[in-house]
Amino acid sequence: MEVLESLNATYPHGYDDYTFEFEIPGRQIICKAVRVTVQGVNYLIKLESRPKRTDLLLDEDW
Repeated sequence: MEVLESLNATYPHGYDDYTFEFEIPGRQIICKAVRVTVQGVNYLIKLESRPKRTDLLLDEDW
């Protein structure tokens, strides 16, 4: 509950402007998250994830 309370206290008007995206190493997933600090500990709260889009050029496309 402390993390949720801290999330509400840190971002009282919403956290859309404070989100960031990162890639999980070794997986083809991009995650959207927000950071919250509680008693000196940083938490990343994952909001959503999506597959990483890769546009590959194949030899036959040349």
